[in-house]
Amino acid sequence: MLRLKIFGILILAWGIASGCNRQPTVYLVHGTVVFPDGKPLTRGTVEFEAMNQSKPITASGEIAQDGTFRLGTFAANDGAIAGEHRVAVISDYEIGTGVERPGELPPLQLHPKFRSFKTSGLKFIIKPRMNNILVEVDYAPPEAK
Repeated sequence: MLRLKIFGILILAWGIASGCNRQPTVYLVHGTVVFPDGKPLTRGTVEFEAMNQSKPITASGEIAQDGTFRLGTFAANDGAIAGEHRVAVISDYEIGTGVERPGELPPLQLHPKFRSFKTSGLKFIIKPRMNNILVEVDYAPPEAK
């Protein structure tokens, strides 16, 4: 009888411990990044950071030439966790491509405020289902170009 109780306690402890290491459920998220005139942002990355989490959980996706993206959290294109997210959009040039040389950088297309979760002003709620998100961004101001 004592062995049976010890075995039961061990099984219960294993179940609790293994349950603590499970990843949160993610839901498919796809969308488009567009400017106010409807033109798509044609390069960059979209990052969604789940709010109200003890540790940051971020989902990201590369922006395609047509402005579309799919988010991935634990694997490419697997989605994002449900809940409220703040969003950043990064659309900078890669170093090492030659465009970083002085005088050769093209003008900024995206307003710099979208680079940070704190300043973008973008928030979305991911629901426990397939999500289609329209991310609206602004052009860079003339002085930033």
